[in-house]
Amino acid sequence: MKLSIIVPVYNTEKTLERCVDSILRQDFTDFELLLVDDGSTDGSGLLADKTALNDARLGVFHKANGGLSDARNYGIERARGEYVTFVDSDDELAPGTLAQVMATIDAHKEYDILEYPVTERPGRPDEHIFNPGDNEYADAYDWLACQGLTHCWACNKVFRRQIFDDVRFPKGRKFEDMLTMGRIISKRPFMATTACGMYIYHWNDNGITATLHGHDFTPLLEAQLETVKSLGIDTRERRWHKVYMDMFDIQLHTYLTTGRILLDRHRVAFSKPYNAKNIAKVFANNVLGLKAACRLFKTMKSISNNARLAGK
Repeated sequence: MKLSIIVPVYNTEKTLERCVDSILRQDFTDFELLLVDDGSTDGSGLLADKTALNDARLGVFHKANGGLSDARNYGIERARGEYVTFVDSDDELAPGTLAQVMATIDAHKEYDILEYPVTERPGRPDEHIFNPGDNEYADAYDWLACQGLTHCWACNKVFRRQIFDDVRFPKGRKFEDMLTMGRIISKRPFMATTACGMYIYHWNDNGITATLHGHDFTPLLEAQLETVKSLGIDTRERRWHKVYMDMFDIQLHTYLTTGRILLDRHRVAFSKPYNAKNIAKVFANNVLGLKAACRLFKTMKSISNNARLAGK
């Protein structure tokens, strides 16, 4: 079997059928679909059982609630495919995605991980397409240096299953994808990206990312800092300046809600192809300093919010 697709299921009765249908309609068929019901209290578990009756590729597992990481780990331990990928039960795959992605892997046996595009928040005003393009990184550290910390997601990647022989998602932690990607990157796998295929990420108002807005960003920054430390990365080195600026951006939002500064300050180069907003942040960091930049960001946000409220 070529591919194991792991779908953790927890109280997603309204979206599970859409998710599963998007997988079963794929042109690529050499896969098993593992639906891991993580103690759902709605009709998700029964719906998963019903769906599995119509397709032998589906396997349904019911377990006590343990969280997303625990459900993914449960699936990993039962996966039989040469490769493994993850799909959240409120998301979906665009038609033809698996055929394109797996054809690329078949053509490049050296690839341990292949990352493909994502449509974020489809149908919303802030809909966005992330496309990593066609690139190869014989050492995944190079992928991190180039792509940064902004998409250390598990769901838009196909992994050689052996990568998870000694890697599991950390239970009880927020931003488990980032922490897990750090552990995987430490193994220095051959990583590639492609412009083919599309993971469709639907906004979940109850998800971790959604609940961060207007709240404490500290857990995200802590996960970033832990990942960087575990990999032995020195962000003072020019190679890692993009990674530093990714953390700088989250530090600004952390300070906005908590007044805390967790990131060490150092200057970064302007050599990256930053847009105007990012150039302004680099300038603020280099010229004003981290603390002053955080205070300025908080002041500007306050002015913006006051103007918005006055206009209502």
